[in-house]
Amino acid sequence: MTTDIEAVAQPSDAFAAGKKRADDTAFMLDRVLTEMGIRVGDRDSWPQLQGRASLSGEPYVYLGTVPMATVRKLIDALIYAHSAKRAR
Repeated sequence: MTTDIEAVAQPSDAFAAGKKRADDTAFMLDRVLTEMGIRVGDRDSWPQLQGRASLSGEPYVYLGTVPMATVRKLIDALIYAHSAKRAR
């Protein structure tokens, strides 16, 4: 049997763990984008990227609105990576 305090702490622990995983993923994505020459926080490149979590602790990454030129650059990189993988 859990106490009232433990019952309240469990969802907040799940949220904190989910938020941490989402922040870590957003950080890794930021590093990859930087390597590709895409600057997160730049209005013309990639304005917003944040790690978030639902109250249940489910992590997700909020990408914000991405300009079309950046989307095309990502699509080209993904197509190239896929074709290079298939060529092996």
